[in-house]
This record gives sequence, C-alpha cells and structure tokens, in this order.
Amino acid sequence: CIPLLIGGQAGGLIQFLLPHGKSLEDDQSTYRAILFQAEAYIRQSLSVLEAKRLLQTLRESALKDALTGLYNRRYLQDHAGHLTAGVLRRKGTLGLVMCDLDFFKQVNDHYGHDIGDMVLRETAQRIQESVRESDVVIRFGGEEFLVLLLDIQPGESHEVAEKIRRAVAEHNVATPAGMLQKTISLGISEFPGDTDALWQAIKYADVALYRAKENGRDRVERFTADMWQQENF
Repeated sequence: CIPLLIGGQAGGLIQFLLPHGKSLEDDQSTYRAILFQAEAYIRQSLSVLEAKRLLQTLRESALKDALTGLYNRRYLQDHAGHLTAGVLRRKGTLGLVMCDLDFFKQVNDHYGHDIGDMVLRETAQRIQESVRESDVVIRFGGEEFLVLLLDIQPGESHEVAEKIRRAVAEHNVATPAGMLQKTISLGISEFPGDTDALWQAIKYADVALYRAKENGRDRVERFTADMWQQENF
C-alpha cells in the first residue's frame, strides 16, 4: 500500500495486489522494480493532484455562502441547466420555495449585525433540516433563501414549505440579549407545471412570497396565474 500524501495529509491510498509465481524470490525482485517505478510516478503526480485539490476547494468556496455554508446564487447560475435537464428527463417536478425572514431589518437595527448573522445561520440550519439531503438550499441574498425540491409530486412543495415555516417559527435563537423568535414568509411555484423556464419559475415563487407578506406574513402562498399579468419577467 502506498499513501498519497497531499498537502501533509493522506488524500488517498493505492493498493497493489500481486500474485505469486513459482519462485517467490524472482517475484519479489520483479515486484520491487515495478513498485519503484510506481512510487516514482506517484511522487511526480502528487503536485498535480494537489493543484487540482486546491482548485476544487476554491471552486467550492466560490459557490458557497461564507456565513451560512449554503450554496449561493452563483451555484444556481452554474447548475441551473443541469438541474432542469434532469427534472425534464425524468419527467418530474421541481418545487421552488422562496423564503424571507419577517422584519429582519429590525433585528440588525435593534440587536446589531452579529445577532443578525446568528439568526441567519440558525434559520439556514432550520431550513436545511426541514428538507431532504437531495434538495438544494440556496442563500439567495440577504435574508432570502431559495429551496429547490427535486423530483417531488405536484403540490407537495406546499407541505414542505409549511414544514419550514413551522420549524422557523417554533425555534428560539439564544442570543446574549436573550431568546429571540422569528417568523418566515414563503412563496412557492413549480417547474415545469407553472412554467418551463426556471428563472421565470423563481420569479413566480418570489411574487407568491410578496403576496404572503401582503397577507400578514408567517404564511405560505402558492403562485397562481392571476398574481402575474405581465409578459416579461
């Protein structure tokens, strides 16, 4: 076994399974030569592997939000085509849930940005825990989150959105200033049921979200055609 030591850490292990012939002594001599060449090749390859690992780490960090650890909008832009192509190929439904914390500006104004960051991190965690591992949670901007529910049944996104709403509303954030409880408003749409354009479906979820805000907050609204009468999104 030969360890792949990359950046001071074991990045992998190469195992050689060598059959025995009639003469063990002859085998060992042959195998030593083979292993010597293999080790030399591996040593030369480590710098390339390290460079690829660093590039992958940089790429992943560019696609993730530093505060919450969630994916960011750049991830969505890079993977939108792949996500929608997969849903269409499987003839499934992609649920889109746009989430926005209610009166979040008051948290920053009253308690400060450190407490605001704490609320965002814990809200992100509540959302992540309310969905499946296969679903994608994105910090869309500020206090706004977008959840992509992959391969659900039509109408199922409303149940998931309600689960998220309850999880956030029932959670108390422990802060130096005391326990803080927040609510969240959510708007949902579905692809390709509402539209076969992903970014238009995101806009529809956003429109439904603002309807939830208008109707009192701490609620879920499903997009309907009467909410959007314009030709362009």
